[in-house]
Amino acid sequence: MIEREKLDDDGLKALLSEEINSALTYDQTELSHKRATAMEYYRGEMSDTPAMAGRSSVVSKDVADTIGWMLPGIIRVFTASDRMAMYEPEKEADEPFAKQATDYINYVFMKDNPGYRIMWDATHDSLLLGNGIVKHWWDDKEECEYSEHSGMTEEQIAILQSDQDVEIVALNQGEPQSIQVPGPDGQPIEMPIPTYNVKVKRVTSSGRLRVKCIKRLLINREATCIEEARFCGHPEDVTKSDLIEMGFDRELVEGLPTDRFSAMREEELSRTEGESGMFVNVGDNSMALVELFECYIKVDVDGDGVAETVRAFYAGPGGTGELLDWEVWEDDVPFSDIPCEPVPHRWDARSVFDDTNDIQRVKTVITRQFLDNTYWVNNPMTTAEENSVINPETLRSPRFGATVWHKKGSVPPVPMAVPYIGDKALLALQHFDQVREMRTGVSRSTMALDPESLSNQTATAANNTKDAAYSQIELIARNQAELGWKRVFRQILKLVVKHQDRPRTIRLRDSWVEMDPRSWNANMDATINIGLGTGSRDRDMAMLNQILGVQIAMTDRLSAAGFSAQALEMVPKINLTATKLAESAGIKNPDQFYLDIKPEMLEQMKQQAAQPKPDPAMMKIQADTQIKQAELQMRGQEMQVGAQIAQQADERKAQIEAVQMQADIEAQDRKTQAEMAKDQQKFEFEKEMALLEFQLQRELKFAELEMKREMAQQQMAMQAEQHRQQMEAGVFKSMQSQEAHQQKMESSQAKPVGSE
Repeated sequence: MIEREKLDDDGLKALLSEEINSALTYDQTELSHKRATAMEYYRGEMSDTPAMAGRSSVVSKDVADTIGWMLPGIIRVFTASDRMAMYEPEKEADEPFAKQATDYINYVFMKDNPGYRIMWDATHDSLLLGNGIVKHWWDDKEECEYSEHSGMTEEQIAILQSDQDVEIVALNQGEPQSIQVPGPDGQPIEMPIPTYNVKVKRVTSSGRLRVKCIKRLLINREATCIEEARFCGHPEDVTKSDLIEMGFDRELVEGLPTDRFSAMREEELSRTEGESGMFVNVGDNSMALVELFECYIKVDVDGDGVAETVRAFYAGPGGTGELLDWEVWEDDVPFSDIPCEPVPHRWDARSVFDDTNDIQRVKTVITRQFLDNTYWVNNPMTTAEENSVINPETLRSPRFGATVWHKKGSVPPVPMAVPYIGDKALLALQHFDQVREMRTGVSRSTMALDPESLSNQTATAANNTKDAAYSQIELIARNQAELGWKRVFRQILKLVVKHQDRPRTIRLRDSWVEMDPRSWNANMDATINIGLGTGSRDRDMAMLNQILGVQIAMTDRLSAAGFSAQALEMVPKINLTATKLAESAGIKNPDQFYLDIKPEMLEQMKQQAAQPKPDPAMMKIQADTQIKQAELQMRGQEMQVGAQIAQQADERKAQIEAVQMQADIEAQDRKTQAEMAKDQQKFEFEKEMALLEFQLQRELKFAELEMKREMAQQQMAMQAEQHRQQMEAGVFKSMQSQEAHQQKMESSQAKPVGSE
């Protein structure tokens, strides 16, 4: 037996460099140029069909139009139901888990990942480039959330630490808080307790499934499928900071070459519409871009003569890069391709671009010629004799209302006749539209109810034409489902079963359901739910209604013939048809509208149906006996009811008499009370009248006394006035007598002595 040497790092690095260079050469010479041209045609940039200077530069966008017409029908095929993929049990023990796997994996694809965007991008790449590349892997990177809490006590910190997903990363002493506790004498006293400021890291996910549509995949030239490829790799541009964060050696990463121009490719430029700004190198070395290759290669690393699959990370251009890390890979290669039109014995598939690029090129040229001819007919050239026109600039630059002067005797300028070929050009364009329709199945009649296409044919013929055209689009959808998405969902199931280590509760159809995939069979086969095709919803619903009618008729026939168990076997099939009918109508979650008939329920129904039935004659005798018993019971009930009615009538009569007697007594009482009330009112009235009379007499006495008092006061006032006047008159006379006496005394004193 020949002993083989084990493969070391240097040997693996050299082998990877060789495989990368070979795959890049194959990619750039055969695949990349075609993809770049396809994207240019899709955008309407046709560098291989340049326009003449001064002529029409219009571009016919047949590639973009065809893809735009195909995409809605294909996407509707995969999104008509809330279950894009369905899992089938591989053995009897897988029966209870197949439906759980269907629900959970579809949830993971559409909710945990941007499922619709992945589906759109992969389908678009498939139609335009031939192969859409989907990467699916288990990301074991922890997803953490950090939060800060202040004023936490030791008990609260202990509760946090009891959660296994919580880790305290920082703990600082905080301000103490005071609480009231009963003292020795029973009175409350304040006691300080220590508090802490805590920073917490909570692990929200210890790993999750990731799905992504990637732009490029390198593969060895001889490969016909990804599963059997000797080498495949995913190139992408990452920063040195990203590489260090991924765990690669820092010194090795910082020494990697950062010349990104070595990685410039025609396809990358075409994706960014020729913008060179993507290659600007930044000043920070940690943000410098490096080309990283995630490679999967089959090689004998242990020297046993059997090749193993190795995953290796190679950074830098092929031949000058460095091997960062490698390991023996036990899972499948995490890549799947979504082909458009597979080519036998080749990995790269044909695309819509391959079917329509020559048509777009020809239609572009014909459309430009048609427009140029129209321009010439509308603005013809003018012919004139040399030096016969006085103002030739008017001919060179014509304007409305201008006058062309020509010399006398010369031939006046005349417009040159340009033959119009627009009708022939339109016929040519129509011809190439028919060619495109034959190749792709896309036309106006397949997208809507075209009046022109239906004017001279019956509805049946129109439907046949549409079905024939739809069959080509349906074939593309089936290729993508069977050769692409089927592998994607099988790999997703394997990854989830292998790596999810704990149950998970999800919200499914308005209820919370726990999913634990650890006990599932990872090898269950996946079936892509592509419905009934890409035809109209009305056609699908009409077909399902016919199937439902036939199923119900068969169930009735089996039940009438006594085959109840076989009739019950049709119930789940009828339920499935009803569900598909709701899906074709565009209703999401159609299970909510129908009963979920589980196998144990169906088995119970069969057991009940299988129980022996009684003899019809015996059943008739029992029925007659039951009827007679019912009649006797009815008569007895009638007699009992009659007695009850009579008793109730007597009781009612006694109640009425008692009520009448009570009413008479109450009436007599009311009469006596009324007479007493009348006497009382009379007494009160007389009492009130006497009181009023007394009050009136008293008021009259008071008025008389008041009048006398006022008269006495007036008399006394008059007497006082008279006395005052008399007093004043007496004083006046006294004063006059005093004045007279005074004057007499004065006159006597004034006479001379002896005058007498």
